[in-house]
Amino acid sequence: MEKKVLFVVEGARVESSFFRHLAEVFSLNFEIYYLGTNIYSLYKKLKEMDFMANIKDVLAEMHPEQKSVLSKSFAYTYLIFDCDAHHSKKNENRNIQEIVADNFAKLKEMAAFFIDETDPTIGKLYINYPMMESFRDCDDFFDNGYENATIKIEKINNYKQIVKNKKLCNKHPDNFSKNNFESLVLQNIFKLNKLSSNVWGKPTYQTYLEESQSSEVLKKEKALVDKQRILSVLNTSLLIIADYFGNTRGFYDSLKVS
Repeated sequence: MEKKVLFVVEGARVESSFFRHLAEVFSLNFEIYYLGTNIYSLYKKLKEMDFMANIKDVLAEMHPEQKSVLSKSFAYTYLIFDCDAHHSKKNENRNIQEIVADNFAKLKEMAAFFIDETDPTIGKLYINYPMMESFRDCDDFFDNGYENATIKIEKINNYKQIVKNKKLCNKHPDNFSKNNFESLVLQNIFKLNKLSSNVWGKPTYQTYLEESQSSEVLKKEKALVDKQRILSVLNTSLLIIADYFGNTRGFYDSLKVS
């Protein structure tokens, strides 16, 4: 029996192809639904309710045209958003440092709320740094150069153009194999550990569980912004696979550099 899965995303163009194929190659019996929204509009609505709300009810109020989708019973709910440091109103008279600080404060509250993908009233938040396209920021499916991949906050708006210079941009996600995806997952686990412990390598599964919490990742990224005005490139949405399979049957331990 198929499990209904909801992905709440900002832009469904890249994400829909990516996650549908990801589910396919891992033989996940998922019936996937997408709902596009803006993370800061969602934050504003939740803040008005002191975060005492059912995420599906909030989304239905924001997107009444999606009520039929949101009335379904979902086994898993994932929220996939970008850490967009340039997200601000036009002509807003604030410098980039102030904008980033404000956005990180909002993301911190969101990360504390969205912590359980199996709870359909909440869901789990995955923040990509700086955005979804970070999965392409490499020249191979496991690229050791990814260890030092960063982006200055002033250049985030140009990130998609910067990433186009990487070889993986020439490969469409629909053509990724299971091994390709596993290598990308492992690469981002390595990068997570580099960000958290300054070690380019795979942590123990227990350490991974601690390091991969959205609030912990956000804390580390904010420290980089505060000290160096950079973000460490990291695609946390790929970690959905590591979180879904876990290590009960040795999946996490089986991830190795080929």
